[in-house]
Amino acid sequence: MHWKIRIRKANKNDIGSIKEIDDLYLEAKHSIDYFSNKIDNILVALDSEKVIGYVMYKEDEVLNLVILPDYRRKGIGKGLMEKIMKKSRRIVCRTRENNKQALTFWKRIGFKEKGRIERYYKNGDNAIEMEWVI
Repeated sequence: MHWKIRIRKANKNDIGSIKEIDDLYLEAKHSIDYFSNKIDNILVALDSEKVIGYVMYKEDEVLNLVILPDYRRKGIGKGLMEKIMKKSRRIVCRTRENNKQALTFWKRIGFKEKGRIERYYKNGDNAIEMEWVI
């Protein structure tokens, strides 16, 4: 399969696709308004015109990074993060302690474990805080 992946800033037409990905793969189930209010801080990855992943960030913090399963382990998450890392000197993110795939990804692109946050998520799951510094 040949993909033509592009990365760009999200726009209002992407919000439905972003929410769909969020609802399928994250437990938080954010609202359309949540994404609309943060649209200036979202980058999307596209295969042709299909949104296949996104990263949401604010200043030096990654809030969400999700790639559709068929597109994972292809460098897309890294590509999204490189766009943010070029503009930053330090970035933090948090991921569920039991999400080994995500922890491996963050370490592979240069993040280090900074600490553990007890009961960080609404369901009581612990988080691992990761940090990248130039």
